[in-house]
Amino acid sequence: MMREIEAIITAAQAEYRRFVASGPDRETRTAVGNAVRFLTADLTSVLDLLTATQTRARS
Repeated sequence: MMREIEAIITAAQAEYRRFVASGPDRETRTAVGNAVRFLTADLTSVLDLLTATQTRARS
């Protein structure tokens, strides 16, 4: 599960860079950038929770 989440984060960031390279207007770029940052933050929180849960399960 963790690898899949990391892959989603990596893919979202790569697609955002590709999107920016296409030259969108500033407002759209900002909105999409915020969405990608929020997605990354949420998924990073999920990774942290999974790591903590797995660590406790092993103890």
